[in-house]
Amino acid sequence: MQCLKAAVQNGADAVYLGIKTFSARANADNFTFEELLEAVCYCHLRDVSVYLTLNTLIDDENMELALGNAKKAYSCGIDGIIVQDMGLAMQIRKMLPDMRLHASTQMSVINPKEAILLKNLGFKRVIAAREATLEQIKALVATGIEVEVFGHGSLCVCYSGQCELSYFNGGKSGNKGSCAQPCRLSYSLFSNNRTVASKNLLSTKDIAVMDDIDKVVSSGVVSLKIEGRMKSAEYVAVITKTYRKALSGILSDKDRQDAMMAFNREGFSKGYMFTNPGKEMMAYNFSGNTGVRIGTVTKINREKNLIQIESSRNLINGDGISFPKSNIGMYVNILKRNGNLYGLICRNGVPEPNEPVYMTYDKELMEQAQKSYADDFSRKIPINGHFTSKIGAKASLTVKDTKNNVYTAYSDLAAQKANNPNADEDILKNLMKTGNTVFEFKSLTKDTDAATFLPSKSVNALRRDALEGLALLRQSINRNSVSNISPMYANISISIAGIDKKPGISLFFFEDRQDFDIRDIDADRIYMPYLMYQKYYHDSRAYSYIPIGASLESIGRDQKKFISSSLGILDIPGDKVLDSGVNCLNTYTADFLSGYEGIKAIHLSHELPIDSIRRFAGLNKTMSFEYLAYGRVAVMKTKYCIKNIFAKTNGPEEEMYLNDRQKKRIDIVTYPNCDTTYLLGAFTVNNLANKDLIRKSGADTLRINVFKETKEEVKDIIQRAR
Repeated sequence: MQCLKAAVQNGADAVYLGIKTFSARANADNFTFEELLEAVCYCHLRDVSVYLTLNTLIDDENMELALGNAKKAYSCGIDGIIVQDMGLAMQIRKMLPDMRLHASTQMSVINPKEAILLKNLGFKRVIAAREATLEQIKALVATGIEVEVFGHGSLCVCYSGQCELSYFNGGKSGNKGSCAQPCRLSYSLFSNNRTVASKNLLSTKDIAVMDDIDKVVSSGVVSLKIEGRMKSAEYVAVITKTYRKALSGILSDKDRQDAMMAFNREGFSKGYMFTNPGKEMMAYNFSGNTGVRIGTVTKINREKNLIQIESSRNLINGDGISFPKSNIGMYVNILKRNGNLYGLICRNGVPEPNEPVYMTYDKELMEQAQKSYADDFSRKIPINGHFTSKIGAKASLTVKDTKNNVYTAYSDLAAQKANNPNADEDILKNLMKTGNTVFEFKSLTKDTDAATFLPSKSVNALRRDALEGLALLRQSINRNSVSNISPMYANISISIAGIDKKPGISLFFFEDRQDFDIRDIDADRIYMPYLMYQKYYHDSRAYSYIPIGASLESIGRDQKKFISSSLGILDIPGDKVLDSGVNCLNTYTADFLSGYEGIKAIHLSHELPIDSIRRFAGLNKTMSFEYLAYGRVAVMKTKYCIKNIFAKTNGPEEEMYLNDRQKKRIDIVTYPNCDTTYLLGAFTVNNLANKDLIRKSGADTLRINVFKETKEEVKDIIQRAR
């Protein structure tokens, strides 16, 4: 609750809250339903909306639980739900037709066709992919759906929702809320077996758009999102206050410094919103909090563990400083101060002379942040009031808020004739004392006899009853009944022995292989980059591959058969295959997707266990379900073109690869203009030993991903798959 209070008291208009299950930050201090109810009451009283985060992929086994959670949250009075999984979204739409749905940034919404599709499906808002430019955001706004953008916080290096690096590297799925953040680790970049760079090559700076807030507002977005989960309450307070000031046009240099002090990785970046950045977006050297540079080490005494620093900022005991060059951090314990020179004790090692000093923790700033949310009543709601008092009748106080909630309270005693001609004014002054409540009177009018009197005790009770009544109205909770929840395809049982047919084969080429003649390849569908497709478009098996992030405007005119991970292709005429980036993990999603014309196949999620495939067997016989039998996997899809930044010879066409800390090779594939880059997992997935299990379980097509394999090698793999 502390983070929530910090956000509300510092100016947030809405908060996203996760519960203990199915949250994109599974390791965060998420809410129980009792706490959720408390949070809704707290927020609604203060004109703050509450949105529930059910923004992870859901498998069939957990769909009923996820829907049950949505139902319970609905009864708590939440204002909407943010979702990633389309199967879950469509079931919520059926179960709770009046529930507001927000499309998570994990849906990679960057194209107007995607926004229009979601709008037509009943979504009220999309959170744009973090890699969307300002012009792309404007195009989303033009579709008529509400658009929200990330304005401050962690920036994934991958396209939103298109990362499986954590899953394949350690079994912790980012799509299920358990990302281990392998992008923050060190990698070595090689070109022609020569080391080009060894740094945190995939680690981004946090995004910050505070200085371009006017451009963001003018784009037409309805909400600016600040990442607060997995952060301290002090951080939430500082950053929320910073953006409230930015929106009000009163942002100062100190506010900018405070935001840097709260947390930064080698500074901030503007992400992709205003440019297509390179090195300036990345935090190559340090993945934790960098802080703010304040000075230099001037003297050291290693024997006594003493140092002297020169600082541009006043330091107090309890401040945190670091020496990144020596990888030393410490809390300040001042022995002696002379102007801007400080004598300090070092307990964790002694840095080098002339080494830069960074301040990583500002004690005074954090104490101020704590005070900002310690008072639950610092954020006030303006109300209007009308006081009526007639001699011999009970007085009344009617209060009305900006949402047209109205409540009238009555005094316990009848008003008497006053001896003091100013008695009415005294009563009004007393009524205006809203004290420890969330309300403050914007206006208070009266309708009284010439002079009436009420005891102070009665006046206080009248004010208290009126404000409490209005508060209860504002906290009113929607407890509408919902239908019982039952999975559409629960417990589908298919006899493995009863399915026995020749498996279909699909091939996926990561690269343009002009050297590879597909004419005598025994495959049912062959997916290839556009240049290769131009050579083979006449082949009925050929599908043009549309990378994530590519424009969809020309699709359907020169490409009659295509494969993509973008939901935007669903309404485009032609034969379509939905790739793994659509994240089809459950039968609910598969059933939804199969309802669109021209869908020939769905490539099931790589996170789907083999023994779960059988659930898909009986869904739709007009299309195929693919499962990866052999090949490398694009564990990360990113707009960040690492080749363009570090290539020494041929630009993005230069063959390059990464090595992780275990010296496992991650190959880099770039698509035209390097707008999209794929990182291929270090190992080759080989499910050929399980081919019968895959086929008999219901996946009628075995997928083979082709990278550097020769034609003869591919033929051999196909033969083994058959």
